[in-house]
Amino acid sequence: MANWDYGYVTDVNYPSEFHRETTPTWLAMAAVLTGHRPPDLTRRFRYADLGCGSGFTAVAVAAACSDAEVWGFDFNPAHVEMAQRLAARAGLGNVTFVEASFADLARRPDGDLPEFDFIVSHGVLSWISPENRRHLIDVIGRRLRAGGLAYLGYNATTGWASMVPIRELMRMLAAGRSDLAMADALDILDRVKQAGARYFQLHPMLDRHLANLRERDARDLAHEFLNEDWHPLMFADVADEMAEAKCTFVGSAELSDNMEALSLPPGLLPLLAEAQDVYLKETLRDLGRAQTFRRDIYRRGHAPPLPGEHRAAVEALSIVGLGVPIKDEITFTIPQGTATGRPEIYRPLLAMLDEGTVSVAEARKSPGLAGCSQADLVQAVALLVAGGYALPQLPHGASTAARQTARALNLAIAEDNANGAGLTGLAAPAVGAAISAGVAESFIVGAILDGRPPSVDKLTDHILAQMERGGRTSQRDGKPVTDPLEVRRLTEDLVRSTLDRRARAFRLLGILED
Repeated sequence: MANWDYGYVTDVNYPSEFHRETTPTWLAMAAVLTGHRPPDLTRRFRYADLGCGSGFTAVAVAAACSDAEVWGFDFNPAHVEMAQRLAARAGLGNVTFVEASFADLARRPDGDLPEFDFIVSHGVLSWISPENRRHLIDVIGRRLRAGGLAYLGYNATTGWASMVPIRELMRMLAAGRSDLAMADALDILDRVKQAGARYFQLHPMLDRHLANLRERDARDLAHEFLNEDWHPLMFADVADEMAEAKCTFVGSAELSDNMEALSLPPGLLPLLAEAQDVYLKETLRDLGRAQTFRRDIYRRGHAPPLPGEHRAAVEALSIVGLGVPIKDEITFTIPQGTATGRPEIYRPLLAMLDEGTVSVAEARKSPGLAGCSQADLVQAVALLVAGGYALPQLPHGASTAARQTARALNLAIAEDNANGAGLTGLAAPAVGAAISAGVAESFIVGAILDGRPPSVDKLTDHILAQMERGGRTSQRDGKPVTDPLEVRRLTEDLVRSTLDRRARAFRLLGILED
């Protein structure tokens, strides 16, 4: 590692990822659901990503919110170059990337950078030194405007305490390039466990952690475990530091975490009701869920909306469906396992989503939901978003300008993926964000945007050609498929399912033209 990197892994780049919980529409919805006033998304707003990595989230927000002013900050020049390149290929003029450390940003004079309505930092706080953590929070305190929202995503002590010595062993074992070293480190950890090391017997949660590690990208693991700093944090410690920045805790960006009856063991609820202090409440919640990762939202200044104002904001919440195939039951993954949605609520809502956007007010007026309480409808809307069935809509939907910038970015994504990149998202201007989309789906969207006819045969040919160009292989259940006829059949099935269901959702999301 070089001296400038503060002990952070820089020999491999962080994989390009999109985090839906960090987007303006998502954060605004979470604020409303927890009783707070969000920034006004009907006006031009400013958004900053601290530790933006390769900048995919920032670029997607800039493309989908063409009126917004977006900034990304990262100290790694390789990350900044990747972000700038993607933004330039999409022709985006409303996003700026700056190569700077948190110490550099903290030293900048007050007039040197604007104030932001949203400041997000995902997967950074636990992987930097306490000194750099103070710098990061100082930047939030100085740059977040009054009424603005900040997002912090970090590892929680309650879920990671048992991994502390395991992580130290990983660093001792790692030699050579960081991502390649992880495979050898995991193999040795397995041997230590199989040899009967009692530590594994005394900490059964390690089995879940180690099984999960085998499924993750090696570059992601290197950035997770091989940095000099790795500090799972308690909520109280982060909240104390944010209080010094005049920021008050709002709630979790993991929407289901704010629903205590769904996210906690029933026996813990009476204890939680007795707790009057937010520090105690959040600590009990983390213990109850064995929380591994927190997605905290803070607001600069505590100014609750008036009751009538808040009711109107709740009624105005609108969502757009993602075209997810619905099975017999509508299920949601929650900390306690799986929750099943009540069909008398969720089926009418999903039917409405198939036809277009749905607001809480519209759902309340629907004959199919007559007699359903507002509380039940609001929870259902939030769970559809949390469960990946829908996303919150921008107040005025997709503008003409945003459709154009999103189109340009999605074409650039398809082209980069054809050259071997792994960008698994598409800009969706109706929701001011990106949606999760596979590489093959990016080829389908890119082809349609480029004027190719939506024919199963022609799109299948196009996907297979792009996969060959990027050196990709088809897979089924995680294993390569080598039979050319089977590869074509699988690709045709994907194209049909995309055209049959996802393409309609892509139009509602503003990804494809009506």
